Amino acid sequence: MKKIDHVAIAVKNIHDVLDMYKKSYGLEATKIETYEEVKAIIAFIPVGECEIHLLTPTEPGAGMIGQFLEEKGEGIHHIGLRVEDIERTMERLEQSNTPCLDKIPVEVGDGSRVAFTNPLFTQNVLYELLEKHERKT
Repeated sequence: MKKIDHVAIAVKNIHDVLDMYKKSYGLEATKIETYEEVKAIIAFIPVGECEIHLLTPTEPGAGMIGQFLEEKGEGIHHIGLRVEDIERTMERLEQSNTPCLDKIPVEVGDGSRVAFTNPLFTQNVLYELLEKHERKT
């Protein structure tokens, strides 16, 4: 584990929450992206070396974020942990009886790979393991 990469928060109205973050904390999203495959919109808000990710469904009740909001309401959805080698991390977790929900890492838009731990084994906290490929300019 390298560091906490982000804290993801499920919200019903991303624009209202973005306004609150700007007015209250002086924080602004550097990008907002729609991920149709998971029916979610994500706003990325940098805070030092970490980020806050605001997650909202593309339509009410849609996808895992919509289901989360219907079942639990707004709040922390998961904590993203940056890892060096995702397969090795997943193996180590499995060996220590902390299984992942994903059996193989999933590639995301920027070429990074993610896998989620099973929250039943982590005090009901969903962790995202994130192997991020740094872009070279």
